[in-house]
Amino acid sequence: MLKALFGDVHNGRLMRLQYVGYSLLLSLLMVGFGIAIVAAIGLGEDLIGGDLQQAQEILRERLTLPYMVVFAAATLLFMFVGANIMAKRIRDIGLPGWWAVLALLVLFIVLSYAVSDYVSSVLQSLVWLVLTLIPGNGLAGGSRQAG
Repeated sequence: MLKALFGDVHNGRLMRLQYVGYSLLLSLLMVGFGIAIVAAIGLGEDLIGGDLQQAQEILRERLTLPYMVVFAAATLLFMFVGANIMAKRIRDIGLPGWWAVLALLVLFIVLSYAVSDYVSSVLQSLVWLVLTLIPGNGLAGGSRQAG
């Protein structure tokens, strides 16, 4: 599983069902991380006696830098894993994986700023759906290679 998420960066491939599974796993891990952050903040508030403003002030004074470092590292890790599994699926379709991911990322960012976040989110969902529906080597027209 770790090889599928972190390894084979340059030549790995994922079939449709594997892509769906790893995408859902990544989504669950991100939701779990968010819930853990909220739970930690709630625990801190409870330990202080229920005063939310005091808890926020203490967290702001003492945990700003460590929290930012952990949050940034986790965000970069989740982004890399998401891009890696997308690149593997795109490569399985027959397109250049990382170049296509980079082009899609630029498109999503431009649409988000130029049009709206909603349009960008809809396009991201459509890309995910297309990646789950197109069979391997569907655009390349060749026979499936082991990877």
